[in-house]
Amino acid sequence: MHSFINLTLNDSSLTSHLNKSTHDFNLLNFFFNHIYLLLLVIIGCIGNSFVIIVFGQRALRTTIGSIGSNMSVYPFLFYMAISDTIYLSILFCLWLSNYINILHRPIICQLTLYLTYVCNFINAYYTVSFTAQRLFAVVQPFRVSLVLSWYRSKCLALCIIIFACLIYSYLPFLVGIVNGQCYSLEHLRWINKLMDIIDCIIVFLIPYIMIITMNTIILISLRRMKHIQHEYLFQNNSQLNKIREITRRNASRKMTKLLLTVSTSYLIVCGPYACIHTWRLLYNDEKFQTKLLRQLEYYFHLIYHISFAMNFYIYIVFGSKFRHELKRFLNKCQINFNHCFQNDSFDEQDTSTNQNNSSTFEQFQLINQNTLCPTLTTAGFTFQYKWKHPKGSYI
Repeated sequence: MHSFINLTLNDSSLTSHLNKSTHDFNLLNFFFNHIYLLLLVIIGCIGNSFVIIVFGQRALRTTIGSIGSNMSVYPFLFYMAISDTIYLSILFCLWLSNYINILHRPIICQLTLYLTYVCNFINAYYTVSFTAQRLFAVVQPFRVSLVLSWYRSKCLALCIIIFACLIYSYLPFLVGIVNGQCYSLEHLRWINKLMDIIDCIIVFLIPYIMIITMNTIILISLRRMKHIQHEYLFQNNSQLNKIREITRRNASRKMTKLLLTVSTSYLIVCGPYACIHTWRLLYNDEKFQTKLLRQLEYYFHLIYHISFAMNFYIYIVFGSKFRHELKRFLNKCQINFNHCFQNDSFDEQDTSTNQNNSSTFEQFQLINQNTLCPTLTTAGFTFQYKWKHPKGSYI
């Protein structure tokens, strides 16, 4: 089992003549365990939060450029961001376990390991799904609006989540607390090893072959799209249809390039860990279980975590529409914030004004309470204050 919880390395087997190497490894492990994980969680959660907000907007599905095949990939990107955030939250618990024993406890051990496998599966097959959609959009551009839709993609995305939860439902019964750590139970360890090999085939081998094959076909087809587009526009006599077709194809090409970058980045980041982990499981021999191999697997596993935090930054760099929607959302938040701040300022001003007016009114009322003012004598002259009736007559 590619243990997610137990990431610490045991350097006790190193000999005394490798003290310098041991010290370097300790510094490197300290960086990855205490600094790298926390930075990855913070950066990834911030990015995934913006992805959830942008692709969760209902208005995004009705704007220009979001129709047809482009709109059909939004559910995958939306639910993938949620899954990645759950994975990063478990990473945060892993980082916190350096100081507090939070993961190596009953129920939490089984739950976190189960969610880790589910998120790995979702990340792999969502990448396969939107890559397959892009392949269909490139190969069959005239039928894409009839086949692909936002609703169908949402149903498929939810089915993948349900399927992932079901196929890993066995996992909580195979793990527990062994010697104070979350690990597979000894009498069920042979089942764990067998299921781990099957998991590598399902999550790594099959998706990687599918993604590489589909990306190759997409790259070849993109080179032919300009010739096909020119031929289509030459045969079409309607100027309006030409403009619509150019707009649709340009939007589809941009989305294809964006998702092609996402899937290729996924292969690059996850490939080293997938290869070395599969190699170690298939060749389960002592001569292959060297310390160097385990250390490489450990560091490649840490690099693998980047795949759950990088999508937002790929969207920012390569997705012009995503940048536009994010900018629009931030401007809207700024306007609302300024509006609320101005309202608070106006409320304070109104309150102070009302307080001043009320104090002035009270003073005025105190003055006007003299219905029969006393007679004052000053230097031989007599002054008498009179009260004016509201109708204007004097008393």
